Amino acid sequence: MLTRIFSVLLLIGSAVFAQLPLANFTGAVHGVSKNQITLETPEGNLLDFEINKKTRVLRGKKEVRVEALRTGDPVTIEAKQEMAQYLVAVIITASEPLKN
Repeated sequence: MLTRIFSVLLLIGSAVFAQLPLANFTGAVHGVSKNQITLETPEGNLLDFEINKKTRVLRGKKEVRVEALRTGDPVTIEAKQEMAQYLVAVIITASEPLKN
């Protein structure tokens, strides 16, 4: 009986956790690789985000490859927390480059 109650609570808890809204982070690209992006916040803090196959990378409204991001690019990252420790980037949006 106790196992059944624990299973139901675990199922409800995971369903609630999956419904959490994405967290938004803004700053500049400090470093980027195929699997990770490091964001420097306006306060100077560095935050690491995992990039996976579901991560979308946009420049303005156009989807681009992660390799198109450069150090210093201003970005907004919408992320979710997984395994209570990792931040996973869901959407990375870089500003449009300035027109000359």
